Amino acid sequence: MSYIVEQKIKGRIYLYKVDSYWDKDKKQARQKRTYIGPKDAKRKPSIKQIHSNIIHKSYGNIFLLNWIINKIGLYDIVKESFPNQYAELIALAFYEIIEASPLYLFPYWHEEHYLPNTNKMDSSAISKFCDEIGRNQHQRIEFQEQWIAHLQPVDALYYDITSISSYSTNIEFIEWGYNRDNENLAQLNMGVVFCNNKSLPIFYTLYPGSIVDVTTLKNCVTYLKSFGLNEFMFILDRGFFSTANISEMDKHQENISFIQPLPFSLNKVKELIKTHKKELNDIGSNFTFNNELLSHVKSEIQFNEQSYSSHIFLNEKAELDQRQLFMKKLIDIENNIIKNRLFSSLKEARIFKEDNIIKAYQNFFKWSRSSGMLERNIITIKAKISKFGYFILSTNRDDLDKETILANYRNKDQVEKIFDLLKNEMDGDRLRVHSQFNADARLFINFLALIVQSEIIKIMRAEKLFKKYTMRELIAELRKIKLTKYNDEVIISEISKKQRKIFEAFKIDLEELHRY
Repeated sequence: MSYIVEQKIKGRIYLYKVDSYWDKDKKQARQKRTYIGPKDAKRKPSIKQIHSNIIHKSYGNIFLLNWIINKIGLYDIVKESFPNQYAELIALAFYEIIEASPLYLFPYWHEEHYLPNTNKMDSSAISKFCDEIGRNQHQRIEFQEQWIAHLQPVDALYYDITSISSYSTNIEFIEWGYNRDNENLAQLNMGVVFCNNKSLPIFYTLYPGSIVDVTTLKNCVTYLKSFGLNEFMFILDRGFFSTANISEMDKHQENISFIQPLPFSLNKVKELIKTHKKELNDIGSNFTFNNELLSHVKSEIQFNEQSYSSHIFLNEKAELDQRQLFMKKLIDIENNIIKNRLFSSLKEARIFKEDNIIKAYQNFFKWSRSSGMLERNIITIKAKISKFGYFILSTNRDDLDKETILANYRNKDQVEKIFDLLKNEMDGDRLRVHSQFNADARLFINFLALIVQSEIIKIMRAEKLFKKYTMRELIAELRKIKLTKYNDEVIISEISKKQRKIFEAFKIDLEELHRY
């Protein structure tokens, strides 16, 4: 940073230009004075000229994100796949992580941050840029192939789908369907595959909003195999269960294994629990997992005349807790909503239930013709309670013990956290675009941002940084680090104790801050 000082010598005032700079040897800020001349009307320096070459930008947060994308190899892959647009793609991904605001505000953010190799883009230029990225499907596919190849070998893969709502009527994938956020809006669906051993998203794909989860698995497996993943284990959510999906994965039994939770709606599942209930309640079946007391029985279940291992688990504490919460809610509805109301007909009682009782609890009350009131439906209540605490994981692997299968399944919440990042930490809860190409580009940028954030979260969790910061707070703290550039001199602002501790947690040498 440069400024002018006046110094009085023997009654006359002389002017000096002061330049601040970083002394790498002494590791401290220094100053250099340059004599301008005496202060008089004929030789008055131009302040505008002195400051015309000064750059003063936010730097610490950008430095961390650049360090991350180089660490995980993402930078080189984006650059190779998009040789003419990589800098802008990365900058837009950084913007999603840091700012989480609509893209039309990107130019103002860009002006404040040190991104020397990135072209300035106004709202119109961003729209054209996204349209170009959206049209270049082959480049996005090339990126997916290279990213998957870079992350191999992989072990377990987690697959899940989220809904992204939109008001747009010009995007072909925006359709009405099951909205996971319970919004009365059309949507598209985004499926993400997460790699367990790298703790990073490995693949994504888009589906029309009306497509149900269970039908997407076959094509997802095909995509992954075509991109070079020939051997992996799929860990799925209960919503992906179907006998067709089980058979599809079983076709590739030598290469693809799976862990699939089974839905309680299946008679076979109800029968399994009934058959092994006594055994599960025996202390001989108890074991501990992460300080949690569980019971376990291994059995078999058949689908399409093929047998699969089924691991039945019971958590008695969860069973009791779930029962208490459920019954308290039913009693609360009885005391505060039903209140001994009389109904003259089944139709009248049904309309009252639909208007006054949460949909999830309507089936647990029935109209009694004799009393004219809503009463507990004992049959549906018992059926609900009988499921509490139990879960069954089916697999085509016979070599998985209870601890291994449980550990793999419990880690699937990493995908749910990814979706939470997309919707709550970035501007991903609404799709504000007016064409399919722009939608494709925006979601690709979001995917790049998810990769970077996943790596940050992995390090923060390992170094216990979440005890002091959220991810957004950590990045905001580093944003205070500024870069000042005057002609050929570059100065990095002083590093605070908090910032130093963050860099130490990320194993970043402070000298790297001076590699611009």
